Amino acid sequence: MRGVGGRTRVLFVTTEYAPFSKVGGLGDVAGSLPQALHRAGVDVRVVTPAWPGVLDRVSASGLRMTVLPERVCAAYDWRVRDAEVVKAEVADVPVYFLRAEDYGGDMYPWHLDFRTASPFAVFCMQALELFRVLKWTPDLYHCHDWTSAFLPCALAWHRHYRTVGGRCVVTLHNVAYQGILEREPFMEASGLEPWSFNMEAMEFYGRVNLLKGAIVAANAVTTVSPRYAQEIQTYESTRELSGVIYKQRRKLSGILNGIDTRYWNPETDPHIPERFSAKNLRGKAQAREELLRRAGFDPRSKEPLVVCVSRLVEQKGFSLILSALDALPGLGAKFVFLGSGHGWIENALSQAGDRFPDTLRFFRGYDEPLSHLLYAGGDIFLMPSVFEPCGLSQMIAMRYGTVPLVREVGGLRDTVTDADAPGGGNGFTFQTCDAAGMLWALRRAVARFGDAEYWNALRARAMAGDFSWDRSALLYKDLYQTL
Repeated sequence: MRGVGGRTRVLFVTTEYAPFSKVGGLGDVAGSLPQALHRAGVDVRVVTPAWPGVLDRVSASGLRMTVLPERVCAAYDWRVRDAEVVKAEVADVPVYFLRAEDYGGDMYPWHLDFRTASPFAVFCMQALELFRVLKWTPDLYHCHDWTSAFLPCALAWHRHYRTVGGRCVVTLHNVAYQGILEREPFMEASGLEPWSFNMEAMEFYGRVNLLKGAIVAANAVTTVSPRYAQEIQTYESTRELSGVIYKQRRKLSGILNGIDTRYWNPETDPHIPERFSAKNLRGKAQAREELLRRAGFDPRSKEPLVVCVSRLVEQKGFSLILSALDALPGLGAKFVFLGSGHGWIENALSQAGDRFPDTLRFFRGYDEPLSHLLYAGGDIFLMPSVFEPCGLSQMIAMRYGTVPLVREVGGLRDTVTDADAPGGGNGFTFQTCDAAGMLWALRRAVARFGDAEYWNALRARAMAGDFSWDRSALLYKDLYQTL
């Protein structure tokens, strides 16, 4: 049964919702994709926990919030768990924030066990019960990663929910995180049938694997890029889980993420010195000078400016970057890094800035306005990821005319083609997961930068790319309708 006007009714079930709660790309997707689906004619709504500080941020944004008269209730661990439902409309998309004691701690636990996994199971069950409060029943649920993986498991194996019906799409943003915990007391408290703990369902080497269960139970599984959908079927990418994914490959598809092109827009960006477009790049030159000045470099420098905005973790290729630090001064370029993460990476970059003050500058932490300045003021965007399900930074960089330099993996391979490819590409790529491959690509990029005519054409191709959500939203809409 369809909603008003035959529109498919979809409930987004997500533990992150940018800009109000965000740890990584999942938050960006949950914040942007529903709006594009709404524009495409899908009756989409979002449910998400009101983690500490979330409702304060919603209020500060100026959005009107309404507390619904009924609370949403679910049974978990032999007692009723209820939550207050706070509604706000974000770009015409209804968003329901669930406020309860269960969501009073950190968004993601450092250690996963029965106690720390409980809020995620409760959240999924409350999402399944939300229709009673809204008087609106979704045609299907769209879940994301392990944190909402309990929902499709409940639809398949829960003592109550497996009898009520319901269809589900699961999107895999990062298969490295799977939600693995001990069998007991989780199985008894969860209400899942005991026979769901078997190797064809949720059992994973003697433990519960929530993501595995979701992949098996869901009606469709998507990844955030076509290439990542291929990679996760290989042992090199996902180890023991790869066989499960390969077996479920008939319901697997890759749909490339997009970016919010209204927010990431050099023609309207309030965080850069002067706005610009592909037809008038004067503002980009102003951003470049300002960034060089902020970094302590000569603002008149003609050397290419290489920038990196990133979480400082191994996945993002910092083992390659740190191995190459001593070679960077000899490349004839300036480097500016912005990010936070592992202390040992932060310290290594900080020490490199002290050793090479004429070459490298590191800004510790995350600064939203400064990140915009790096995207706008850079010439080359460095993103040598070890693995990358999709990646958004390379798309943002191209939007601002900063040419990406990436490793050919996951969504990076789907969005960046090498400048030396037949017909010309939109960036620089390398294949090997080592510092030598990255330095080879950097030397090519620095050499090409010296040819102004070549660089202008390359930058124009990068800026011409369409990375909006609208195209991806239509693919999701088609998928929903097939279900």
